Amino acid sequence: MAKFLRANRKKLVGLSQIALSVILLVWLLSRVGLGEVVATLSRINWYWYGLAFLLFQLNVVIRAFRWYVLLRALNDEPRFGYLVYLYYLGFFANNFIPSGFGGDLVKVVTLRQSHGHGSEALSSVLMERVTGLVGSSLIAIGALLWNTSAHAADVDLPLALWALILVTALGVPVAFFVARWADPIAVLRRIYPKASSLPFYDKFERLVNTIHRYPLNALLAALLISLPFTLNLIFMQVTIADALGVHLPFGVFALFVPIIALINLLPITFNGLGLREGIYTFLFVPVGVPAATAVSMSLAFYFLRFSAGLLGGLMYAIRSVVAFVRAPQPGRGGS
Repeated sequence: MAKFLRANRKKLVGLSQIALSVILLVWLLSRVGLGEVVATLSRINWYWYGLAFLLFQLNVVIRAFRWYVLLRALNDEPRFGYLVYLYYLGFFANNFIPSGFGGDLVKVVTLRQSHGHGSEALSSVLMERVTGLVGSSLIAIGALLWNTSAHAADVDLPLALWALILVTALGVPVAFFVARWADPIAVLRRIYPKASSLPFYDKFERLVNTIHRYPLNALLAALLISLPFTLNLIFMQVTIADALGVHLPFGVFALFVPIIALINLLPITFNGLGLREGIYTFLFVPVGVPAATAVSMSLAFYFLRFSAGLLGGLMYAIRSVVAFVRAPQPGRGGS
């Protein structure tokens, strides 16, 4: 039995993610009303949603450029356009492979096959994710300062929500800079000599070592690229909200984006479904958004990710056809 479980671990994890997504979505929709969510989405303003679609494609290009900068720092120089293609291919994989990391796995494997640099591909994908999250948190710090000033005193959030935003906005950048300029592994081993036996210790050590692989100028460049990426992501959330008739201060979205980004990284449910809708409800209902509309905002964002996956599948099909046509045909040419 144990051998069977080990052999089928990935399948079992994937099935459990799908099951959890279904359970969370059924429970959430039963509380907010499936009919209300459908009615809200049917009233969507396609002009604003079309703009959100374009902003999403722009963010794919920005993320690919950030990845390109990190790969160049490791002396790996794939074409920028090829990395954009791999990003769309990753979204296609995310539509059909359980966990938010399915697309990352496809990007790593494909880049390794085409360039032969497996460790560089893996560390660059991981660092691209991390620097994006740090950039979002830095924007949130600015939003915190703005929203606590006299100019934005009308933003009234529950204390627990302020605490979550504060921990995310400050905790993520602090953890990143400590991992880069300190030696948390050595400190942890000094405090607890048996640290290597702790759960997730190997992943923590791998993350710290990955951060140390990159020179300072590459990390700063990636973080700088993360700022326009995050601002564009905030504008995307604003346009999705406008498309559904939700009008909130820009600073509110700047506060919520890092938390949404963090949730999107958690490989708990299939492509974040169920969990992301729950966090949208948790964040936006306290600021006056109806629960059904909050769920609709999350689903509208998911549909943008899904459409990017469809574009990725189309790109893959076109590249495959072109490669087949260009390939030498048996019996043609030669002697």
